[in-house]
Amino acid sequence: MPSVQGWIGRSTLPLMLTLLAPGVARAAVPEPEPAVVATAPDSESFLPRWLHMHASAGFGWISSPRFIRERYEAGEDFELGVEARLRPRLRLRLNGEYQVLPAVGKATYQFVTLQDIDGGTLMDTLSFDWRGRGWLGAGRAELQWQALPHTWLLAGGGRGYLSAGVRAYHFASPFQTLDVRFPGSNGWAWITTLGMRYEFDLFGPTLGAELRWSSLDRPQDRLQTWSVRVGWQGK
Repeated sequence: MPSVQGWIGRSTLPLMLTLLAPGVARAAVPEPEPAVVATAPDSESFLPRWLHMHASAGFGWISSPRFIRERYEAGEDFELGVEARLRPRLRLRLNGEYQVLPAVGKATYQFVTLQDIDGGTLMDTLSFDWRGRGWLGAGRAELQWQALPHTWLLAGGGRGYLSAGVRAYHFASPFQTLDVRFPGSNGWAWITTLGMRYEFDLFGPTLGAELRWSSLDRPQDRLQTWSVRVGWQGK
């Protein structure tokens, strides 16, 4: 006659197998991989991690010399560039700038066209009234240093080209030849710049308001300009 212990062992074994079977079946089925959430592409992904883009727009004007300033109005000013953040409070920037310079003015020139044997002279007059489109293109390297919270001081230099917007005038007659070069004529210049920038957040992106003074040293003169711009600071 079978013992009580043997009967209990034979009865318990099928019950344990029945309870473990669903767990074993679940373990044999691989769990689905978690879904990968798509992320928005980084607008600056094409740049190295240590470079950041920036851009700004505003107005600029010539402040001196006076006889050139009077012949140009304020015009749109645009800037685009990259920066390396060397330290938390120090930046190095490479900028490209394009400034529109509307040219307006009047000029009158008197010159001698004929001198007789008695020393008498015949004078002639040329009058000009023009409106054109001048421009200034420049490339600069500059350093920016954070002197106060949100406030940066900047200094730099580079090279630029000024297009006067009015061409030189050539006058020729049987007795006289005259070439008139208007103030602000085309030419290359070395550029020195100083300025201040105040940065602030506006619903997310960092913006900056900038005031800048620049000096263009040309062979015939030294132009000084001012510009006011608002710009976007890269991430």
